[in-house]
Amino acid sequence: MKLFKKPWRTSTTLYILLFTMVVLPILTISTMILQVYKRDLIQQTTDRTLQTLHAVKYSIEQEINNVVTFSAAVGMDTEVLETATLLHESSSNERQPYYNDLSKALGKYSSSMSGRVQSINFFFKGGGSYSYLKDLAISDLTLRKMDWYPATITEQDHVHFIGKQMGVLYGSPDAASIVTTIRPSYYQMLHDIDFIYFVFSRDYFEKMLWQNPISGSSAFRILTAEGDVIASSYNIPPDEQELDASLMSRISAQREGNFVATIRGEKMLVTYATVGIADWKVVYKIPYSELTANYRSIYQLILFATAVVIIVFLFISFYLLHKLMKPIHVLVVKMSRVMDGNLNTKIEASGSAETVTLGRTFNHMMDQIKLLIRETELQEKAKQKAEFAAMQSQINPHFLINTLNSIKLMAIISGVDNIRNMTQALIRLVSSSFNRGGSLTLLADEIENLKQYIFIMETRYGNKFEVQWVVDPAATSFYILKLLLQPILENAITHGLVSKETNGMITIEIHKLGERLRIVIADNGMGISDEQIEKLASSDQDYTFSGMGILNVHQRIVLHYGAEYGVTIERLEPTGTRVEIVVPVIRSQEEAFDFSSK
Repeated sequence: MKLFKKPWRTSTTLYILLFTMVVLPILTISTMILQVYKRDLIQQTTDRTLQTLHAVKYSIEQEINNVVTFSAAVGMDTEVLETATLLHESSSNERQPYYNDLSKALGKYSSSMSGRVQSINFFFKGGGSYSYLKDLAISDLTLRKMDWYPATITEQDHVHFIGKQMGVLYGSPDAASIVTTIRPSYYQMLHDIDFIYFVFSRDYFEKMLWQNPISGSSAFRILTAEGDVIASSYNIPPDEQELDASLMSRISAQREGNFVATIRGEKMLVTYATVGIADWKVVYKIPYSELTANYRSIYQLILFATAVVIIVFLFISFYLLHKLMKPIHVLVVKMSRVMDGNLNTKIEASGSAETVTLGRTFNHMMDQIKLLIRETELQEKAKQKAEFAAMQSQINPHFLINTLNSIKLMAIISGVDNIRNMTQALIRLVSSSFNRGGSLTLLADEIENLKQYIFIMETRYGNKFEVQWVVDPAATSFYILKLLLQPILENAITHGLVSKETNGMITIEIHKLGERLRIVIADNGMGISDEQIEKLASSDQDYTFSGMGILNVHQRIVLHYGAEYGVTIERLEPTGTRVEIVVPVIRSQEEAFDFSSK
């Protein structure tokens, strides 16, 4: 039964490392560059759009000022006011000279507003009116009932910019015009005019929009505060001139700004500004695709360059990895043959200097193994002749310990400290295992045995893990079953940390909880799945150490102390396994006997 997943191949690890350390950073950096470029490009384009909008706004304000200035000049011209009064007071057959004089007086102003003035209308206090250029389609009484009239009468010598008015001229019921009014007051003794009503063409506002550089999809609009269209650029169809109510509410919220909106299924950048004197809104709409046209070309270029760099890099990297991993793969295959019993396996050293050295070392190792096997066979034959009878009954522990002492002595003589230290640790471990005196041992002695075993495993695996001890000093004087912890520790090292090259960590915690002793052995290795735990709990097989495995440990505890004690295995997050052993507190050998006899 396998408790852990199959470890990754080195090539797979290197491929993943290349992807995470090279490909992902390149893609991330490219994406960040594109995002920054896109943001700056849109900001620059938006700024240019606002500049264009401000230029149009300034032209509109200048035109409105011209209209207001014209209205003020006519409304405070004494000659015009006197002539219009005389015209109104004279009889029909005496009016012709006054007609000529008034036309001449108004003509000198109209020349500066060529084509823009449509009608100038004088309304008199006693009733009656006179229209210059074109007649009005609205009666005197109707005009005086409009909303703007009270303000015009109240504020004298002040030009009121009324704005857009529909159908005010005779013969043009659907035409829109720009209207201003003024009530003269400085020379009341010289004229009898109640107010003057000026009508201007709005065509000049549209001409201003047409003269601005507008792409095929961009559009300008001049709107009133209520959303009525004053003028629009030539490329806007009549049915699309008015803005949606939701867009108009956003534009009306502030005097100036910009936002992105989807209009008729197309993403648009909308910029707007307020014409102060008229409270109009100038709206400039440009497709978002035009703003990002340059970005798309740069995006494609960077994407192509990034793809080329990644492909070339990966091709070179995979080639080098293949050259690097091929000798290692050959070594793995040869070692598999050795595991199958073929000790005549040889490696033809090739590749880099390291792999050549590795191959030669492998070949030398195999020669040494065969030599040691032959020597061992000779030694075994000699021992069989001398101690055949003793080996039939049992292995003499003193003989084994003496043999290990001899190996240690030879290691000391040969100056091989690691073999000496490892042999010394094994002697202590074996001596403890064969120590007579029952099935119990002090927890302090068991901890010392574990330390000897850890030293052996650290020497075996090259110190690639650390052990952290958290031991309650008061618990070391208690008794536990012999060899209870070594199988658990072995499983953590050989299965949990087998795939970790560095940073392996095993934590051993021993605490007294009431009348129970809790021992926890946890590692940060590969971990164990719930399915594997279930298989382990239901399996009759086991991984063993000195004849005792994890299931054996649990069964021994249950046999000695009952089902309420035993071993619990759980998975740690993100990785690792935690094994908890719970046994009763045993303070003496007699107490252990009393406990087991219950």
